[in-house]
Amino acid sequence: MSKKIAQLSLSKFADLYADKLVGPDFFITDEKQLLSLSEYPYRSDGYIIGICTRGTAQVEVNLQVYQSRPDAMLLATPFHTLRIYNSSPDFLCRFIVFSKAFLTENNVNSHFLESFSYFKSASLPVIYPTHEEINMLLDIYMLMKKKLEREEHPYRMEISRSILTSLLYEVESIYEHHHVMIKGKQTRKQELNVLFQELVFHHYKGHRNVQYYADALYVSSKHLTETIKEVTGRTAGEWIDDAVILEAKVLLRNHEISIARIAEDINFPDQSSFGKYFKNHTGLSPSDYRVAMAI
Repeated sequence: MSKKIAQLSLSKFADLYADKLVGPDFFITDEKQLLSLSEYPYRSDGYIIGICTRGTAQVEVNLQVYQSRPDAMLLATPFHTLRIYNSSPDFLCRFIVFSKAFLTENNVNSHFLESFSYFKSASLPVIYPTHEEINMLLDIYMLMKKKLEREEHPYRMEISRSILTSLLYEVESIYEHHHVMIKGKQTRKQELNVLFQELVFHHYKGHRNVQYYADALYVSSKHLTETIKEVTGRTAGEWIDDAVILEAKVLLRNHEISIARIAEDINFPDQSSFGKYFKNHTGLSPSDYRVAMAI
């Protein structure tokens, strides 16, 4: 795996861990130790559902640290940066990894995945279902594994996709049951916040101006800022800045990437303007932050 903040491609992930592979866009792993993924933050270009079956570890998602223990579940998208570290010797996980293309190939709704609350930008990436709930999900996992073993079956891919869809709905039920995200009828202001957060998730590298998001949502920048502030307690500009700073911090943790390259990657005109922006929001220059994180 590249030590750069890396896109961990599905094919590379599969090379490292896959037990049963339907194609380049979908695979499952049996109980595995993820030691190869522990040193640097990475992104997968797939969606990940992971279940810890044994041991403990620290799971860092977008620089927020969660505790992994038996029955803990990881729900990650291509927009999350991940790192698993400080794992106990017996730390084991099962994973299901798939691309959006695999799941929506025969689905007329290309935004099917966005209908699940746990794949929203505001959701929690690590949850703690009951042991009974995890066992139910593992039953579906084992069914999927059994079906994948029939490598000559002409409808192996279609059956796998169907079982995966069932699993996603079961996870949604568990997620809702544990009240990790407020569900139900949203007000228009709440709906605007969700749309705004999703836009920021996709466009923060290229657009740091509130006006861009206001235009995309057909509202004034004043209305957008006031609405986001009312719903979240923070302004639209603060959310945009946080997304940019998060990306910068993750990149700065990798000493193999120059600060000039980081500035370029996040679409700053030069290293100086990036440095001023970063220090204004963190109190540290990029180089000082890098040194502080190395201690």
